[in-house]
Amino acid sequence: MTRNAKGLGSQLFKYFNTGISYFLPVIIAGGMMFSFALMTGTFQDGTIVPSNQFWQDVYNIGQAGFSMMVPVLCAYIAYAIGSKPALAPGFILGYVANNPIGSQKLSTGFLGALILGYLIGYFVKWMKGWKIPEVLKPMMPTFFIPLITTFVLGIVYVYVMTVPINMVVQCVVNIMNNLNGTSVVLVGIGIGVLAAADFGGPCSKAATAFTLALMAQGLFETNGVFRMCCAIPPLGMGLAALLLRNKFDKADRQLGISSLFLSFGGITEGAIPFAGKDFKRTWIACVIGTAVAGAIGMLHGISSVVAFGGIFAVSGVVVGKLWYVVDMLIGAAIIVLILAIIKPNIETETVKEEVTSK
Repeated sequence: MTRNAKGLGSQLFKYFNTGISYFLPVIIAGGMMFSFALMTGTFQDGTIVPSNQFWQDVYNIGQAGFSMMVPVLCAYIAYAIGSKPALAPGFILGYVANNPIGSQKLSTGFLGALILGYLIGYFVKWMKGWKIPEVLKPMMPTFFIPLITTFVLGIVYVYVMTVPINMVVQCVVNIMNNLNGTSVVLVGIGIGVLAAADFGGPCSKAATAFTLALMAQGLFETNGVFRMCCAIPPLGMGLAALLLRNKFDKADRQLGISSLFLSFGGITEGAIPFAGKDFKRTWIACVIGTAVAGAIGMLHGISSVVAFGGIFAVSGVVVGKLWYVVDMLIGAAIIVLILAIIKPNIETETVKEEVTSK
């Protein structure tokens, strides 16, 4: 791969992360509303059925947040490339991508919005370089750029892009629906590795996008497993710091308590302080423990309709509530066990450092 290709890939991923960082609070807020509605309601035929009008209203608020997820992603990917003039076309065409349109009434959802976000951003960036009369320049960012971008790319999307993108989406959905045996385990391992590999960084965000895209298509298993996996690294490290007292000092045990609390909300970043002090061993333990739990979770068919994890999200788990908790604890236990084996005692480590310094 050439240096230019690597640079472009890095830029595209940076823009993607910008979109993810803006849309995550939207989907988390909406998911929390779903979780609240499920506390007294039921889950039937892929939809939440609230127990009364009050919870129906709460659910509707959550649904509004969920429906905004795709437009926000599209708009802020476009914004990362083309700045403010790209926002309006991004919101509009992101909404279009998430709803049926055209003679065949096709929608492309997450994938369509992702592609449109990039196209809008670069189209706007190109338009900003046009040489136009000075008298028209003030109207470019608020009138001409949003109007032309929305019209041109909207038409291109409806008449050129919807069919092939929809075919790709349906192909992925069919593949996921037909997974069984070894393939299910491999998907679970992949989800677990991505959830733990960078402790809530770009890999985790990529997994977030993948699982939410599938959830938008009515596939809740990968989302449920991923949400469980997000909580495992901080839970495992927190338990290890408290239980393996000969391998962690007093300061680590204080970090362990914080890590445990962060795990309750599925905040993987709770394991970062431990990775900062002993990256190799922390990474090995967390990745293996989370990957194993991910594989088991997929076999158990854990499914969740909310976009956050940890114990706080258990009310949003519609299939395998018990397994959600048990598999999470299994993953955490594996982390503790691996660290008990590979992490040296504090005294041993201190002696080695003294010898090395001499």
